[in-house]
Amino acid sequence: MDEIDIDARVTGERTVIDVTGTRDVAVVVRSASGERIYLPPAGFDDPVSDSPYTSPYQGGSGIDGEESPYGGGSGSTRGVIETADGFRITHPETATEFDVYRGDDE
Repeated sequence: MDEIDIDARVTGERTVIDVTGTRDVAVVVRSASGERIYLPPAGFDDPVSDSPYTSPYQGGSGIDGEESPYGGGSGSTRGVIETADGFRITHPETATEFDVYRGDDE
């Protein structure tokens, strides 16, 4: 299995979770309003480098969701933004807990 990295930043207003190394995971975030499941961007199994819509020069969200010219994101689906080597989740509340579920490599 390949190594993946999960980086989470929790503030009083939101939670930002970066997943790198794969797009083959689902993330369940729990917060005051309940539970929300975030799935990888559509077409997550397509190689990123073969996509005509992904460019390292496209803007995307930077640290804590601020705009950055280096994001490389190609679009968003309900709080999920594709990145060059994974994806970013922006949850609109402070998370109390989150779980990551990885797909089978079989």
